[in-house]
Amino acid sequence: MSPWWRRDRDRPRPVPWVRVVIARHQPEAEMLAGILADHGIPSYVRRNMGVDVPDMLAGGPRELMVPADRALEAHALLDPLPPDEEETPE
Repeated sequence: MSPWWRRDRDRPRPVPWVRVVIARHQPEAEMLAGILADHGIPSYVRRNMGVDVPDMLAGGPRELMVPADRALEAHALLDPLPPDEEETPE
C-alpha cells in the first residue's frame, strides 16, 4: 500500500458550501455577509453567472455561500420573521 494513499485517507473531507440567499447587488451581499460575520458564520460572496452587468461592476445578482453545517443558522439570521398575529389588520 502506498504511503500517499494513507495520507489521503487520513485527510478530513472538505465541508461543502451551500447558497443561503441571492442578493440583488454587491453592496447588499456584503451587508448580509457582515451580519453573518458578526455572528461568527463564515461566508463568501459569489457572482451569479446567469446575469452579468459589465458596465456596472457592483450590479447584478450575487450568491451568499456558507458551509453546509452552518446553513440553518444563517437562514435563521437572514430570513425575515413572520408577521405578528396581533399586528395584522383585520
